[in-house]
Amino acid sequence: MNRRAFVGAMGVAMAGAMCGGSVPAPQGVALGHAKCAKCGGTLFVIEGAGEAVYQDGSIRYYDDLGCMATDPEALRGQAQLYVQMARSKGWVRVEDITFAKADPARTARGYGYLPYPEEESRRLAPDHWARGWSDLVKELAEKK
Repeated sequence: MNRRAFVGAMGVAMAGAMCGGSVPAPQGVALGHAKCAKCGGTLFVIEGAGEAVYQDGSIRYYDDLGCMATDPEALRGQAQLYVQMARSKGWVRVEDITFAKADPARTARGYGYLPYPEEESRRLAPDHWARGWSDLVKELAEKK
């Protein structure tokens, strides 16, 4: 694990411990080894990655948040879903962030969406719409 991923994982672990551990917390990703639960691709970049974290401690990793947003298993509501912020600024719950279309080349599978704070999403999105998680899931489902 590279230094940046390790530091991010430690921050998430400490935050989870301070919250009492009732909500499953995201875990560090072994870049170059972890596989996407939907497409099977290897996670090489943390930006835009996702995790479905279950109460029993099991995790489904996603190399592109679009893979997670289109995976029926992740959308069943049995896991806490997290995405890695744009510019690798840490993990955030999908309910607590908005999404904007970025350069598709910046995402592992070309879905092209990255999570940003609402103001930045509105600025970056061509339509100035800061998509919530349910908006993104619906939009990607319609593109199938």
